[in-house]
Parts: sequence; C-alpha cells; structure tokens
Amino acid sequence: MSNKYVVIDLETTGNSPKKGDKIIQFAAVVIENGQIIDQFSSLLCPNQSIPIFIEELTGITDQMVQDAPLFAEIAPRVMELLKGAYFVAHNVLFDLSFLQEELIMAGFEGFYGPILDTVELSRILFPSSDSFKLNDLAIQEGLQHDRPHQADSDAYVTGELLLILFDRLRNLPLLTIRQLNKLSGGLKGDLNELLEDLILIKESTVEQVPQQLEQYGGLFLKKLPIECETMESQTIDYPTNDKDKEQLLKNVFPNFEKRSGQFRMMDIVYDAFQKEHHAIIEAGTGVGKSLAYLLPAVTTALTKNKPIIISTYTTQLQEQLLHNDIPLLKKVVQIPFKTVMMKGKNHYIHLEKFVRSLRENDDNYDTTLTKMQILVWLTETITGDRDELNLSSGGQLFWHKIKHNENVFPKENFWRTRDFYLKTKKDALESRFNYHKS
Repeated sequence: MSNKYVVIDLETTGNSPKKGDKIIQFAAVVIENGQIIDQFSSLLCPNQSIPIFIEELTGITDQMVQDAPLFAEIAPRVMELLKGAYFVAHNVLFDLSFLQEELIMAGFEGFYGPILDTVELSRILFPSSDSFKLNDLAIQEGLQHDRPHQADSDAYVTGELLLILFDRLRNLPLLTIRQLNKLSGGLKGDLNELLEDLILIKESTVEQVPQQLEQYGGLFLKKLPIECETMESQTIDYPTNDKDKEQLLKNVFPNFEKRSGQFRMMDIVYDAFQKEHHAIIEAGTGVGKSLAYLLPAVTTALTKNKPIIISTYTTQLQEQLLHNDIPLLKKVVQIPFKTVMMKGKNHYIHLEKFVRSLRENDDNYDTTLTKMQILVWLTETITGDRDELNLSSGGQLFWHKIKHNENVFPKENFWRTRDFYLKTKKDALESRFNYHKS
C-alpha cells in the first residue's frame, strides 16, 4: 500500500453539479508510504450566492469567498496533486462528480484513475460500527475533528481514517483477503487493486496469523474463549426483612433510598420462586424493577443450583440487563455467577450457509458488501449474533439466507462443533442466568 493517495473533500453550494451547484472550498491531503506528506486547501468563488443552510452547515459565507480564486485558477494544482494517485473521499462519488465537472469546465480532461471510498471501506472493515458518518468514525477512533463540514478539517481526518483502515486491512489473514478480493469487483471503489498488491506481499512472506484467530472450514474465525473450571457453588440468603434489604443495597449504593414498592416486588418474586407458582406484577417507572426481580432470582439460582431464565420483550433490555444491571448485582451479592444472553436462532449466523453463499456469483451491491462485512466480522465476533453488525436494508435481506433456522444438526455435521447458536445454548444450560429473546 505504498501508492500515492490523495484524499479530497469539498464544500459545495448544493448536491448536484449538473444543476449548477459549485464548489466553495477544496481541500486535499496527500499520503505516501503510510504518511501524510502534503496538504492543500482553498476557498473558491462560486459566482453565486451560498444558500443559508450551507452557510449554517459549513460556516462559509458569501463575504469569505468573494475575493477567493475561481476553481479554474487552482485546477492545474489539483491535476498535479492527482497525477498517478488514488482519488480518495468519504462518499467518493459525490466529490468526484463535482471535481470532474469543474475540471472539464476548466479545460482539463478530468480524473480517470483509481478511486477509494472511505465510507465503503469503513463498512467492510468496521462492520460493527454504529455509524459510518465521518465525525462518528473520528470519535470512535479517537481522531481530533474540530471543524466538521470544513473541507480542510474533513480531508485531514479522512486521511487519518484511511491509514487506520489500511492497517486493519493488512492485519487480516491472507485467506480472508483473498475472499474479499474475489468479491471486491462489485464495489464502487477500486479496492481490488489494493487487495491484489497486498496478496502478493503476504504470499512472499511466512504469514504470522494473529493468535486470537483460527482457520475452520475455509473461514478465519476468532477463537472462542477457553472455558474456565466450574466455579464452586456458593449460596446467599435472601434478605427477608426490609432492614436487611436496605443494608445489602447500601453496600453498593451509598445514597440508596428505600422504595417500598421495590421491596414488595422482591418479596413477591422470591415467594413465586420458592412456591413455584406464577406471579403477574405491574410496577410503575422508578420502582427499580430490574433489581427487584434480579436479586431474588440470583439467590434462588445459587441456592437451588439451577439456571434462571429471564425472558425479555426486546434485545435492548437484554443488553441493559447484561451490561448495566448484572455488574451491579454482582457487587450486591459478592458471589461470582455466570450469565449468558441467548436470542432466537435467527439472530445467529449459520456458517455452512454463509460458506455456500460465497460460491454464488449473482450478487447485487448490498449483498457483496454484506458478505465482505461478515468475512471481517467473523475474525472479531465470539457470539455470531447479527445484532453486532451494522447492515444495510439489503444486507438484512441477505441475512435471511444465512441465518440459523434449523432445529437440529446431524451428529456428523462438520460445523456442529463451531456453531454459534449451539455454543450459546450450551453456555446457557451451564449458567445461573439465561436471558432469552426469540
């Protein structure tokens, strides 16, 4: 990846050069040999008024550009920067369409070299990111981005992001890179050229596969955590009176204030567990419902040495329980216990189906991109849960082809020992808490 890359960002008066919208700020960052070696930026006179919403978005006013050069005046410098380079941008087709229009109007042929889109690269190499907007990715990667929607700041941050993406690409196993390369012809950008170069480099050396990865059935997967020895069973007495409950909770929450509704709910839940009968409870906001059923649940699970299933209506509540409430509960009871979040089968990837899908060649853009996302994601996930992926609407449709919807595996099935759903099911049977969402 020692090529020359020119990262471009433009601020414009609108979205369509064909309708007369113009560039009001041009910025370029030049990258060679893995470093930013040059920068160039300029405000530009568009010979038209800047719309109010663009002014508010960018901070660029008519007064700021009235004495700025026309694009034709900087066009020779732009062409010199782009000579022999990859054209890179965050949403590359937008910037390229504007630049092509302006270059041709200035009497140049335009740019017809290779292009890369950092949105597309980010979707592939950060498959679990919540957002692929430049500012959100900058925050995610700890990049300083003080002036969003100003071309010079955006171009520099995009350049830094590109270097991070290249580093992630280099660290993928050769097999995964080859699989990505087979799919890359259907992308907007020319990633295939980079991948082919990277394949040649990796083939010329002895590959050191990251320790956390393993090859299985034609895929590279992240190794599953090694199971620790079973913890010695410990019990905790349920605090039957309000004073004991209050004291137990104050050990973790120094400012805890007694809520009689919470304590009453605890007792009802505990009584239902002990007598093995049903209880239907309605509790308002602020009662502290999660702790009110978790505390009697964990004391029961530890005492009876049996798992407790907590079934929620949404996966969001599952996440809240697992990542927020359970850590607090562990501080309350001060006894280690295992928790597992288990969802319905269709939340988990079926690896055999996915491998079969890689042999299909009639993919549309969304399907191609989703396959590439999943190839990278499989080197990161230990759950195989689709909720970790940020998929497009087309990607969600593809998921239905590879999701886990079979009830059983034949005993001789090759993928059985590496199946995410079966692994989660096994862990759930061995846990003290099992969160379930169908």
